[in-house]
Amino acid sequence: MAKKAKTKTKLPQVSRQTAGGITGAVLGGLVAGPVGAVAGGVAGAIVGDSSAKGNKPIKRVVDKIRAKLRGKQGAKTVEVQKSSPRTVKKGKTVSATKKRATTKLKKAATKSKAASKRAAKRPKTGAKKKA
Repeated sequence: MAKKAKTKTKLPQVSRQTAGGITGAVLGGLVAGPVGAVAGGVAGAIVGDSSAKGNKPIKRVVDKIRAKLRGKQGAKTVEVQKSSPRTVKKGKTVSATKKRATTKLKKAATKSKAASKRAAKRPKTGAKKKA
């Protein structure tokens, strides 16, 4: 059995700007159609150019996103405490669901009062007048 000769296929050298532009255009085209392809191509070329200069733009963006997410988590816990479903009213803690329930009951009572007033004003059609 003869050994197969290993052939090295030489791929063409492509600059990072070109690779970024093509990748951005393909991804942009998949996401947003022709307009996305143009926007993605331009953005990809800019990122590729920055990468060719040695700036590592993707790593920098990922680090910024991670930092924001970590920062948001700390702020989120404080924000959750502020918008807690329990509120303090005159030194007493009242559940927000209880507040909503009482508000609904008040609205229903107001509606029923208004309906009874309208019914009292309307003449009864079924009753016969005595002459």
